[in-house]
Amino acid sequence: MSSAVYEHGGNGRHEHVTFLTNERKMAPARRASIAVGVFIALLVVAAVVGFLVWLFVVRSKELENESTILKHSPSTLVYSGQIKLIKPEYSPVYDNPDSTEFQQVARDLERIMNNTFTRDPLFSRYYTKSVITAFSEGTLAYHWSQFDIPETDQEIVPELSEDRVVEALRRGIRQGGKKIGSVEVTTSDITASTTDPRMARDPRSKKCFYSLIAETTNKEFTSPEHPKRFPIHSRCQWQIRAPNGYAIIVKFRTFHIEDDCANDYVAIYDSLSPDSTYAITKQCGLRPPTNPLEVVSSGNIMLVNLITDVARRPGFRAVYAAVPTIAAGSCGESLTAPTGNFTSPNFPSFYPPLLDCNWNINVPAGRRIKIEFSMFRVKEPGVDTSSCHKDYVEVLGKKYCGERRRLVLSSTTNSLEVKFHSDESYTDKGFRIIYTAFDPVNPCPGQFACTSGYCIKKEQHCDGWNDCEDMSDEKSCNCDEEQFTCSNGLCRPQYFVCDRVNDCGDNSDEEHCGEFLLLCFNGHIFFYISIYLSGR
Repeated sequence: MSSAVYEHGGNGRHEHVTFLTNERKMAPARRASIAVGVFIALLVVAAVVGFLVWLFVVRSKELENESTILKHSPSTLVYSGQIKLIKPEYSPVYDNPDSTEFQQVARDLERIMNNTFTRDPLFSRYYTKSVITAFSEGTLAYHWSQFDIPETDQEIVPELSEDRVVEALRRGIRQGGKKIGSVEVTTSDITASTTDPRMARDPRSKKCFYSLIAETTNKEFTSPEHPKRFPIHSRCQWQIRAPNGYAIIVKFRTFHIEDDCANDYVAIYDSLSPDSTYAITKQCGLRPPTNPLEVVSSGNIMLVNLITDVARRPGFRAVYAAVPTIAAGSCGESLTAPTGNFTSPNFPSFYPPLLDCNWNINVPAGRRIKIEFSMFRVKEPGVDTSSCHKDYVEVLGKKYCGERRRLVLSSTTNSLEVKFHSDESYTDKGFRIIYTAFDPVNPCPGQFACTSGYCIKKEQHCDGWNDCEDMSDEKSCNCDEEQFTCSNGLCRPQYFVCDRVNDCGDNSDEEHCGEFLLLCFNGHIFFYISIYLSGR
């Protein structure tokens, strides 16, 4: 196809026609396209340069400013713990913060702490106050101290450590004397741990502070205004005591606070101080009636804290009672029946802190013992489940902790020992064990024996599903006509083939698949088909 240019002879030349080729006709259009392309490329380059400038100059400056703001924001540090008193001897009169005796001893002890921190070269710059919150048998005094660090001194915060607080108290008591007024203290039993400042309460202020006495019959306490929503910024504390020889159990019948434990939470301690060394648990969110929160102390004291921000929820309703103390080493038993079960103490409530339990199972000679954990929750914040250095269950020389959906273990002889240990902080629901004596020659009569120790129905053997959870039921199988034989020997249902999922584990069910696309007139995929091509 061509175009023509007509020239007239007005200039003295003959009139003629020149035919233009398509190449000449398209040249201006190409030049325009190139110009547009160059313009777009320049825009892209400019955009990239602009982004890089923003990223490395503007945004880095913003991040630097944010870091500076964070670094130089004022902060409040609170450390709580306990101090062992030599004098005075404990008396129930010290349980009442309104009593003259409580206030006198508290003032004397607070004066010791105040002298200690105000004379320390580092702490004196930031020290605000110290408060004695309770006394218990021992005689133990529970305390907290507050330090306020200004914006300009935030880099000093790491130096104000728990160990340094304890050492300052010990040094101050040694230098200033162990006795002031009616109080004489020892430097050997002093603790201090970092505490959420919102839990630093003075029992003499009375605002949302309660002292409760547990008895063998249930009593009740609730969050403020329950079942209505609690007020914003609630800071509530319940000190619970029980008679000597008893522990305290608290069962939350309803529990609904914000599902963010950084903002709202209930924190429970095996102490009268919010000392993390003695934390039992920290919980938030909504708990259904089928999974209630139930905790038990190791002794006759417990502290419950409610901390909230601006999110309002119905809170909780709890009952509490005194129950006989489970002494360390007194739990566990010897079991000789061919089958049976046992649980961690107080299951399904949280087990108490400071326990060591042993269960010894013995069955007739020639038999072996299989134990199956139908429930296993021995979790603790910051614990490596490969080492289990805090709470654990020990079987056959190996420690188990964390959370497990199923766990089956078998002995190599006719006896088996199960050990359980809990330390002084953080507890959980624990475990339930079902044990069975079995014949090692035929461990699963009438069933298939998994390598994992499970017994499954014979029909589940080589059915294409991992019923044993270790694939032992799907190895060395002869696949039937309704199954696909994987290259690794596993059998999979035919409808698993070419479904774009690696069901075999070696991808052999997804090899040799033909693909077909049916496209709509607008270019969209109408449907996709993947077909296995035989004859590989």
